[in-house]
Amino acid sequence: MTLLEKRMRGLTADLSSAAAQLAEDNAPPKNVHRVRTTIRRIESLVSYANPDLDKKLERTLEKMADLRKQAGKVRDLDVQIGLLGALGNGSTARDRKSLAELLGKKRDRQAQRLVSAVKKIQESKFFARMNRIAEESGAVPEGKNRPLAPLAEAKSQLAEMAKDFSPHRTVKLSYLHSVRVSLKRIRYLAELADASAEQKEFIRELKSVQDVVGDWHDWQELTNTADKRFSDRVNCALLREVRALLAARHSTATLFLNNLFALVLASDKKPSRSVQSVRAFAQHA
Repeated sequence: MTLLEKRMRGLTADLSSAAAQLAEDNAPPKNVHRVRTTIRRIESLVSYANPDLDKKLERTLEKMADLRKQAGKVRDLDVQIGLLGALGNGSTARDRKSLAELLGKKRDRQAQRLVSAVKKIQESKFFARMNRIAEESGAVPEGKNRPLAPLAEAKSQLAEMAKDFSPHRTVKLSYLHSVRVSLKRIRYLAELADASAEQKEFIRELKSVQDVVGDWHDWQELTNTADKRFSDRVNCALLREVRALLAARHSTATLFLNNLFALVLASDKKPSRSVQSVRAFAQHA
C-alpha cells in the first residue's frame, strides 16, 4: 500500500466515524466541523494525486462535495450564533436574542438536512467507492499526473498567489473569500508532506493568516444576516456594532495577507519544478 493510499484510507475512515457520530447525536457542532474539514483534506489529496476515475467514482466525489457544502451551512450558523453570544453591549440584548432565535431555527433546519444526507450515504456504496478512490490515488505512476512534491507544490501555489496580490489596492470581499478558500487548500496540501521542521513552520504561518481571514469571513456572514434582519432600522445599535467589528476584522485580515505575501515574495527560496522534487516524495509513496 502506497503512502497516498494509506493516507486516503485513513481519511475515509475518519469521515465514516465522524459521519456516524454526527447522525447519532443530531449534528453537534464538533462533528459537523470534523466532517467538513476531513472532506476538504480528502479533496486536497485526490486533487494532488489526480487519478483517472470512472464516472461512478467521480459522482461519489460530487456527493462528498455536496455533503461538505451542507456541513458548511450548519457550521456557518454555529459560528454566527457563537459570535452573537460573545457581544456584550447591553443595549443590543433584545435584538441579539431575536437574531439568535432566527439563527437557531435556521440551524435546526440545515442540521436535519445534513443528518438526512449522511444517512443516505451510509446506506449506499459510498464508503466502498471511497476506498476504490484510495486505491486509484495510490496507484498513479510516479510523475505521470502529479505536480511537485506536496510541500514544494504548496509553496509554489502560495508564491503564485503572492504575485497576484497588490498591497496598494482595496481588497474586495470576493477576493478575500477566494484567498480564504485557497489558503485552506494549500495548507491541506502541505499536510501531505512528510513531517519536518520546515513543513511545520510553513503550516503554522499559513494557519495564523488563515485564522485571521476566517475570522473576517465569520463576521461578514453575521453582518449579512443582521443586515437582512434589521435593514428597516437605520439606527439599529446591533447592526452598527457588528459593522464596526467587521471593519476591524477586514483591516486585520488585509494586514496579515500583506505581511504573508511580502514575506513570500522576499524569499529567495523558490520551489523548483524538478523531477527530483517529485521523486523525493515518491520514494515514500
